[in-house]
Amino acid sequence: MAVLQIVRFRAKPEVTDEEMLAINERFQREVAPTLPGLERREAARSQDGDWVLVLRYADMDHAAGGAARDTSPVAQEFMSKIDLPSMSASFHPVVSE
Repeated sequence: MAVLQIVRFRAKPEVTDEEMLAINERFQREVAPTLPGLERREAARSQDGDWVLVLRYADMDHAAGGAARDTSPVAQEFMSKIDLPSMSASFHPVVSE
C-alpha cells in the first residue's frame, strides 16, 4: 500500500530563499530519483517561509527507511539548511486514489 510522508520545516534564519530553493531543486533532480520506492516528491513553500514536502512511497518499508538512504552530499547540504527544531514528519497510508 502506498504511503505519503509529510515533512514540515523552516530554513535556518541565515539561509536565504534563493539558497533554499536552489538546494531543493538539486535534491529534486539528483537525489529523489535515486531513492528506492519513492514514486513522487513535491515541495511547497508558504509566503512566510514554511516548507512542506509531500513524498509518495510504494509502501511503508520504503517510506520509513527513506531518510536513512539520503546520505549524498546534496542531501547533507539540504539538511544543513533546515532549522531542525522546526522539522516534523508524519506517515499516512493512502486509503483512496
